[in-house]
Amino acid sequence: MNVLVVSDSHGWKKELAEIIDQKRDFVERIIHAGDSELDVGDQVLAGSQVVAGNCDLFAAFPQELHLEWNGIPVYITHGHHHGVKNDLDQLISHASRSEAKIAVYGHTHIAKAEKKHGVLLINPGSVRLPKGYNQGTYCIVTIEQKKAKVVYYSISGEEVPHLSKSFEL
Repeated sequence: MNVLVVSDSHGWKKELAEIIDQKRDFVERIIHAGDSELDVGDQVLAGSQVVAGNCDLFAAFPQELHLEWNGIPVYITHGHHHGVKNDLDQLISHASRSEAKIAVYGHTHIAKAEKKHGVLLINPGSVRLPKGYNQGTYCIVTIEQKKAKVVYYSISGEEVPHLSKSFEL
């Protein structure tokens, strides 16, 4: 299963639409981890599963999602209610309590995949305002046989190999 994960596009409809259109036929799911700054019914987000970010003030997106990807429990949130800019402890704790093996978040604008305390933590970075990388980023998560591969891309569609990693779940 391939999942496109984006976050923090902050109103960039054209760029977000290009990313989704480019990858739509390659993925089974599309996740936006908050701060789209778009309306719930915006056509750009059609077919996507979206959570609310701290800048999605007037959109009625859910605060979190509990999903399964190929039988693997996944927790998705923007992260601002879990203090992810300080540390990931609250996010890990919440994911663990809900028995999630993967937690997807945004908010920090830093592209990063790491495993801590048995939880794979995935932040796709920011489409519009990246930190730690010179271009906006997003990722594709591939889940196969209790393994996850997280491949990062710049908004121009180029793979970013030094960010990409594989994990046992």
